[in-house]
Amino acid sequence: MKLYIAVGTAVLLVMAIFIIVFVAYYQQKQIRQQLILKEWQEKYRKGLLAATLQAQEHERRRIAQDLHDEIGTMLSVTKLSLNQLGRTVEHNDPGSTVLVQKTRSLLDETIANVRRISRDLVPTTLERFGLVSALEELAEKASNGEVHVELSCSDKMPTLLPQLDLTLFRIAQELINNAIKHANAENIIIDLHCQPNGVLLSVIDDGRGFDLDEILKDKKRGLGLRNIESRLNVIDGHVTFDVEEGRGSRIHIQVKNLKPEVEVEVEAV
Repeated sequence: MKLYIAVGTAVLLVMAIFIIVFVAYYQQKQIRQQLILKEWQEKYRKGLLAATLQAQEHERRRIAQDLHDEIGTMLSVTKLSLNQLGRTVEHNDPGSTVLVQKTRSLLDETIANVRRISRDLVPTTLERFGLVSALEELAEKASNGEVHVELSCSDKMPTLLPQLDLTLFRIAQELINNAIKHANAENIIIDLHCQPNGVLLSVIDDGRGFDLDEILKDKKRGLGLRNIESRLNVIDGHVTFDVEEGRGSRIHIQVKNLKPEVEVEVEAV
């Protein structure tokens, strides 16, 4: 009888152990499947974001090309026609000289604005000379009598992938526009420096600041900041907002996936 009890107990114990092991294995398998599913969902989300951003850049390039090739050409032809008309009008009616000159000045300003918009849509300096040169040009264009923008960067900058160059440039562009238009900043610093595992881009201003939570709640006002986060999600980057109302903002962008085999020497700015 004792033998039967011992054997039965052993069998029950083995069955219990088997059930426990099976349940544990099943739970681990479920967890692995959930992790794989989340990983695929994250990849799909990043792929969708990347495709959206790529489509935006293609549309920017198309519009810039249309402005340059069609609108720009038409304006140039119009200017030539105006010059010919102006010579005739000035000869027959000298009193119209001022009106012709004013019209020519407005046309020149329109041509300059079309060229500026075209360059803003497609940063040719970025494609030809790299991120540092593009940021230098951006700082120069944004500076005027009321706003001063300067660039500070490492003496040697690693060559990033083109996608990272474009992402960092677009983010800097967005942050500078925000600082000027919404924060009324007078001084802005673009800080670009190497880190052991990546690059840190900081945009620092002396504007009036903002409440991050309130801005993100507003779909229209927070669109630019959400776009920044979306761009960084695609490249596994990170943004830190050191902001509050009543003081200047410090926004830090960190990216890690570099192309470290090539370094570009730049002059200290």
